[in-house]
Amino acid sequence: MRRDRCFKNLIGKASVFFASVFMAAFLAGCNDSVTDFFKANNLINSDDEILVGEEVAAESEPAAAEAEASDAPTTDASVDSVEVSNNDASHSGTFDPDKVNQAIDDLITQIEKETGRTGRRKDVEETDEEQGKDATTYFSDSFQQAQRESLGLSVVDIEDLKKAQQGNYAYEHLTKEGQTLYVELLRIIERRAEDVVVSTLDEEVLDVVCQFVLADHPELFYMDGYTYTRYTVAGVLKKISFTGNYIYSDEEIDSRQAKIDAYVDTCLAGAPQDADDYEKVKYVYDYLITNTEYDASAPDNQNICSVFLYGKSVCQGYAKATQYILNKLGVPTTMVTGKVNGVGHAWNLVYADGEYTYVDTTWGDSSYQKFESGGADSQKLPLINYTYLCCTTQDISKTHTISETLPMPDCTSMRNNYYVREGEYFTENDMTALGNLFSRRYADGSNNVTIKCSTRAVYDEFIRRLITDQQVFGYMEGSNNTVSYTTFDEQYILIIWLY
Repeated sequence: MRRDRCFKNLIGKASVFFASVFMAAFLAGCNDSVTDFFKANNLINSDDEILVGEEVAAESEPAAAEAEASDAPTTDASVDSVEVSNNDASHSGTFDPDKVNQAIDDLITQIEKETGRTGRRKDVEETDEEQGKDATTYFSDSFQQAQRESLGLSVVDIEDLKKAQQGNYAYEHLTKEGQTLYVELLRIIERRAEDVVVSTLDEEVLDVVCQFVLADHPELFYMDGYTYTRYTVAGVLKKISFTGNYIYSDEEIDSRQAKIDAYVDTCLAGAPQDADDYEKVKYVYDYLITNTEYDASAPDNQNICSVFLYGKSVCQGYAKATQYILNKLGVPTTMVTGKVNGVGHAWNLVYADGEYTYVDTTWGDSSYQKFESGGADSQKLPLINYTYLCCTTQDISKTHTISETLPMPDCTSMRNNYYVREGEYFTENDMTALGNLFSRRYADGSNNVTIKCSTRAVYDEFIRRLITDQQVFGYMEGSNNTVSYTTFDEQYILIIWLY
């Protein structure tokens, strides 16, 4: 099945051009290093380029058109097993066969080191000795049906599982067939099952729907990629089975889950009672930033364990932790992937008080800003930056590029934007309102006054009046004869420090 056709049939509004939800965006930032590696080993021409994170490159023959399953394997029956670990790759160029083996091994080691993921392929072919064992092989419909029923994947079970997933953002963007595959994969992963036949014969559809499952379910911290196995008879693809790459033992999963539960219980114990969604989101935003340090070397930094067990993570860990806790508070949240300055990044789409809005907890952490600047104190920053707490598509698009993995709504409402809710948002140069803001910040002991402007014209006028014309001294208490300030020109934000 062609990529564009299978997407139109199954994914509804999802774009033809997609990347893996988790690691593909990150690997896209590694393109240059991978390309340089191949060129250094004379594996591609000097003008060729390796593109990482776009498409699974399969060495086996393409899947045949969908055909009815058969219980009778022939001597041509074969099994093709491929492991997918969110490290999708395609390549171009002319390879030197004398250097391929060692260079590929080196590249795999390099990618594993950079991403913490593995992506090895297995090829299994049915032997003559296995012929005639139809009742106990994966070529048998009866064997597979019994296996699926033991996992709770009967026809009746699937309909019940679908009802339980209603309302999940990624799930709702699938057709009925896609939703069936979604709940199949979710149940297989939850039960940590292996080699379970699923309802698709298309590897690309399998990958997309698996990523949709992971986008909705941050609690699946114990799976890192998956393996799919293609069962063919006489060269015709009959079935595909799915096995998650479960990175912890059952005992370790239970131990980690207990620690996660303890962290979340402590967090939720301090959550504001009878609060609206905005107050819940702000509480979680503040809590995670206060208790998490941005650390690119943090263990398990692609899942919630990094935040909940170690207090250190990167953007994906922050985003999944935010999603996990907000969902516990009844605020629907999903993960969004994209790029910032060409580098993969993750944040959240939140449905707060009946409206969609974006939240980027990572960018709210001053430790992330310091990391990005190489530790240089180029400008003074607040401990918690609220620029990306409940912001619009227009605002976040000034610095973030949203990937086409999952369709995103156009977030236009400013009702729950942090600066609006906190009285720091200015649509005009109202100097009386500005004076009141200064008074409030002195009264509550804040160390700064932050001004967020609706337009560049309003922002420039505040800069002119307060900084160029030095009117800021008229609002400051005490005997200050100097003022320290920080500007964010793209976001129209001016921070004036009070101490």
